[in-house]
Amino acid sequence: MWTHMQILQIILTAGILFYLTGCASMQPADFAKGNSKSDPIKFFIGKTHSDGVVENHGGKPTARITTQTEGTIKEGIITIEQDLFPEGGKKNHRSWQLRQIDEHHVDATANDIDGTAHGLLYGNNFSWTFRLKLSDRKFIKHLQMSQNMYLMADGKSMIIRSVLRKFGIVVVQITEEFQKD
Repeated sequence: MWTHMQILQIILTAGILFYLTGCASMQPADFAKGNSKSDPIKFFIGKTHSDGVVENHGGKPTARITTQTEGTIKEGIITIEQDLFPEGGKKNHRSWQLRQIDEHHVDATANDIDGTAHGLLYGNNFSWTFRLKLSDRKFIKHLQMSQNMYLMADGKSMIIRSVLRKFGIVVVQITEEFQKD
């Protein structure tokens, strides 16, 4: 017969194991078995547009954002010209150059990032982290930006979740839905 203390220990141990397995976050490779392939080279060729929401560090919506993009491909390199229109802010322009290295790796440069962004591509998920330059800021010159992109089953829409951090602390979050034109 089990004592009350043994039963309590079993319940506590099971609870801790359940909690720890629930805390594990998905990794890009977890999307490898999905039916669709997220291919930024193909998705962003041509014209796309997005609508999204900007949230503060706590997740409270603070503004809307829209974008217009046009992508072209030449010799395996896609060039994306992107205009960003933040609500209440000034228009920003970003010029990207992406190159798919192999089945799971994409490198990119842009006019407002430091160095090269290295992305991971698995199934319908594409993710990367890079250092974003802020040109019009006095004290904060850079933010770390992580993006997760999820190609939807229709192949014509993509959800992008961006998180911007400074010193590891979330400053801004952005969720956008991109559509092929």
